[in-house]
Amino acid sequence: MDAERQIRPTTAHVDLGRLEANYAAVAAAVAAPVLAPVKGDAYGHGLVRCALALEAAGCPSFGVALVEEGIALREAGVCGRILCLGGVGPRGAEAALAHGLTPMVYDLDAAHALDGAASRAGVHLPIHLKVDTGMGRLGVLPGDWEGFLDRLADLRHLEVEGIATHFAEADAADPTFTQEQARRFRRALRAAATRAFRPAMVHASNSAAALGGSDLQFDLVRPGLVLYGLPPRPDLDPGVSPVMRVTTQVLFVKNVPAGQGVSYGRRWVAPRPTRLATLPVGYADGYPRALTNRGHVWIHGHRCPVRGAVCMDLTMVDITDVPTEVRPGDAVELLGDRIRAEELAAAAGTIPYEIVARFSDRVPRTFGART
Repeated sequence: MDAERQIRPTTAHVDLGRLEANYAAVAAAVAAPVLAPVKGDAYGHGLVRCALALEAAGCPSFGVALVEEGIALREAGVCGRILCLGGVGPRGAEAALAHGLTPMVYDLDAAHALDGAASRAGVHLPIHLKVDTGMGRLGVLPGDWEGFLDRLADLRHLEVEGIATHFAEADAADPTFTQEQARRFRRALRAAATRAFRPAMVHASNSAAALGGSDLQFDLVRPGLVLYGLPPRPDLDPGVSPVMRVTTQVLFVKNVPAGQGVSYGRRWVAPRPTRLATLPVGYADGYPRALTNRGHVWIHGHRCPVRGAVCMDLTMVDITDVPTEVRPGDAVELLGDRIRAEELAAAAGTIPYEIVARFSDRVPRTFGART
């Protein structure tokens, strides 16, 4: 939704100044250059505007999930390296080449398609290879790695610029499996070196690994959520602030008697005479239905609990204990400095990534300094 045409007040405010400050804090805390993941609409914050702000702050590289995301960045004027973290598939080879995108490669079919596209264009295409050291998602398994490299060596128009992996639980208190993944990754790098693959960029670290130890930073780090102000653990906070604040306004206020049920299924029944505020936001906007009877919002300097089931378009909150009168039109913070994504994630049984990324296109984004 275009913010200039907005009528309903529910809005996501994105503070690009905080984003730039977060980038500076992260860059100062690590010893390797930063590749900023902006996939998933920059974790819900706005793909193009966030990438442009990060590039202006000095970020040299960006990570996207889709070829379409990379094309959008190029069309917006982003000049830095754009790494397609999920690969481009056989159908995305021509588009990746045409828009100067760097593909992640982990299967030979995609590699052949890229080599063919580069051959027809008369160029050498930089690529990054991915080895699966334990994530179980994308990447060449260690047992297949050497054979994969041997076959890749026959593709003369591909230039291996980078080799990467991804840690499965770098934010866990127990580092055992992360250390095992690192050992597997180093073995894969040695196997590549014996075949004369000498990538300029070796990378593995997400936010937790990048901030948790220099031995995992290699030549490049990929800190994602911490750039948007949400550190992976309290002890891994380089001094960042939440970039997104989601607000709305009270739509309706009413008193309900004791014994009155609220919302679908009557999952909350008022134990006393209760004053409720209805808010124009619901799960169609990305406000999780799992926050039913578990979430809080901020009104007039007070935390107000969600009462009853979160609906598609509406949510009810308890304002009985707010000492000042709450009226329609009053400001409500759904997410921000007072109601943090970590809190909502814990209440909803999910992770902060999902909280910020799930706010839908029905919620306009505005960009500017926080007031």
